[in-house]
Amino acid sequence: MRTELSALWLLAQLAERPDVSVCPFTVAFSGGVDSTVLLHLLAQLRDQGVVSTVRAVHVHHGISRFADQWVEHCQSVCQQWQIPLTVERVTLSNSGFGLEQSAREARYRVFVAAVQDGGCLLQGHHQDDQAETVLLRLFRGTGIAGVGGIPAQRSLGNGQLLRPLLTVPRAAIEAYASTHQLRFIEDDSNSDERFSRNFLRQRLIPMVEERWPGASARLVAFASEASELHQQLEIDSHLASCVVYRPEWLLDQQPLLDCLALLQLDHHWQRRVIRQWLHRQGILSPSRATLERIIREVVGARIDAEPRLTLCRRYALARFGQTLVVLDDRIKLSAFAPMEWHWQQQPCLVLGDRALIWSDGERGPSVRLPDSPLIIRRRSHVAAGEKFAIAGRQGRKVLKKWLQEYNVPPWLRESLPFIYDQERMIAAPGLWVCEGYQAGCDDGLFINWVPTNRSSD
Repeated sequence: MRTELSALWLLAQLAERPDVSVCPFTVAFSGGVDSTVLLHLLAQLRDQGVVSTVRAVHVHHGISRFADQWVEHCQSVCQQWQIPLTVERVTLSNSGFGLEQSAREARYRVFVAAVQDGGCLLQGHHQDDQAETVLLRLFRGTGIAGVGGIPAQRSLGNGQLLRPLLTVPRAAIEAYASTHQLRFIEDDSNSDERFSRNFLRQRLIPMVEERWPGASARLVAFASEASELHQQLEIDSHLASCVVYRPEWLLDQQPLLDCLALLQLDHHWQRRVIRQWLHRQGILSPSRATLERIIREVVGARIDAEPRLTLCRRYALARFGQTLVVLDDRIKLSAFAPMEWHWQQQPCLVLGDRALIWSDGERGPSVRLPDSPLIIRRRSHVAAGEKFAIAGRQGRKVLKKWLQEYNVPPWLRESLPFIYDQERMIAAPGLWVCEGYQAGCDDGLFINWVPTNRSSD
């Protein structure tokens, strides 16, 4: 598929960023054809008022005898396009891994310093570069992470590194440069086949393309699939490290997110983990702007706050303590008046969207029930000053204190059923059994409070 490069095309590649109009963009500008085309496209977006800040950074490695001329060329181009340019001279150290690796490490130190907080550094790597990288790693020996090739984006210092031209063939980039009569330099080392990448570019890949036309594009497509698979495995791993289950108050084993664990991840992984977590609960992926609000306003809220953010008409996100939970606004919590439960004749008592069921073969706190009918009450039906003791816990407390101690979220407290023997509380299903009503594993019953679509299980 032929790629028609234009400022509009570049904007589509950057569209995932909600702050594209104010984000400070910096181009890694070597003066070669790819970075020249990228800088030209970005300068057009600036001239059209789509982006506000465009800068360039050039790394002077001091390897080539033409290095000073390249600096002059880059300065001339940036002056013509009115783009601020920073030139950084680096000294290469002998790290024992070769000149290429030493130069790469020096460049990225400069790039980390150049990208502003929340900003983006753009590099001009293209489809041909990707094909070379995949082959080089395969020949040297690599796993699934390496065969994914050059990532299209990743974190870089306090900002982000983007490579928007990664799916564009070099021929399309050269055609754009020719059409717009752009001046660029050609690194004299590009023809030196002592460098493995140049050997691939000058000899091996042309032979492969002659025998199997389009092989490079198919290799890049394979690398993209491998990268997606590897990223999915990483997302699943990060998600597993953040998920917790709180069946003692949610009762349906809904996966929650541990906000402390989530905040330990890099920012871009936080967004991906939240998106995957929501997807697994059947919720459409929110926009990047919404994800940023979730992280800022809900995950990152004060420890004593109880933030809530509506995702759509049906769902909302809330945080209780250090856990993030999805609330389904279509599920109406049970509202019922005090009532009798003749539990011996009625093993299931439906209360709105949930039901009380008893059995002798469940897991949980076992209870010894009286022969007489039980009284079912909500929180508002419990006397404000009434204190009671819970089996296995110290002291007598009012209901509010026990609910706080058991970490029951505020939005669930009023819908919880409390089981009474006349005027004495017996239990809160799924939470506790009161002192004097606990039973042994062999002679007790188990009372659970479950959604009505599971009450017959």
